[in-house]
Amino acid sequence: MIWKKSLRAIAAILLVSLSACNLPVGPALGNGLGQDPTSAVQTQVAAIVASTAAAQTNVAILAQSTLAALATNTPEFTFTPSLTPTATFTNTPAAPMVSVSVQTNCRSGPGTAYDALGFLNVGEIAQVVGRNFYSDYWIIKLGSNPVITCWLWGQYATVSGDTSTLPVIAPPPTPMPVNSPTPVGDFTFAYKSFGVGPGYTCLMFDAKSTALTWDSYNFTVHDTTQGITGGTTSNDFVAYDSWCTQTSSATELPPGGIATVMAKLALIASPTGDHFEASLTLCTEDGLAGTCLTHTLNAVFSP
Repeated sequence: MIWKKSLRAIAAILLVSLSACNLPVGPALGNGLGQDPTSAVQTQVAAIVASTAAAQTNVAILAQSTLAALATNTPEFTFTPSLTPTATFTNTPAAPMVSVSVQTNCRSGPGTAYDALGFLNVGEIAQVVGRNFYSDYWIIKLGSNPVITCWLWGQYATVSGDTSTLPVIAPPPTPMPVNSPTPVGDFTFAYKSFGVGPGYTCLMFDAKSTALTWDSYNFTVHDTTQGITGGTTSNDFVAYDSWCTQTSSATELPPGGIATVMAKLALIASPTGDHFEASLTLCTEDGLAGTCLTHTLNAVFSP
């Protein structure tokens, strides 16, 4: 490499310069006749000084050229900082879970009238996927067999996690004992009118009971034209006027009686002429309990 060669050259010049200082520069001094001792000494000193200066000059020139060569041929290093990607984590809320303090049956519906599909043992944990109207029954995936979804009584249950987004599920019809007569009871319902409230539209339907007394309902309406759905779950049958202002209320729908069921939808425009699908579940006890029946209706909103 260039810098090694240059260093060797500098060393050689230094050796030469030092040698030059030791070389004989003239005849030995003596006290012979006709010889001027002072002049001879001055001559030798002048020669030594001249030789030393020349050597120093050569060393300085060589050192300067060597440094220039090193500066020209020395590679430049650029340091680029290493960037480490930062991971982004999104917290996903965990599903609500339930445990029990006493072994509890898990049934096909709320109450002992429904068949037991399994049970939840003390120390087991199961996922909660729904609740009833009063949150005293939890719909869970059975811990021992998550394929089975069943209703767990909340008396001995402890639920952890956020339950605010759990759907409210209407109970299935109460099973009848084998060989027992089917109770006579049904209802009909039809579109009545709609009203306009602050930021929503109230859609009103008339429900008529044919035999049983109904104490609660779950009503859902889907406006298929505008693609908007709304609904209501209630223990009261409340009537409204064209401004969605309450005009009357009844705690039950008796046999032969007619009561109003209502759903609120945030519709974009007037529903007149829109197609809709409506589903009404009536139950004989508060909180969508007891005997429940469900009917659906497809029609067009009229003025």
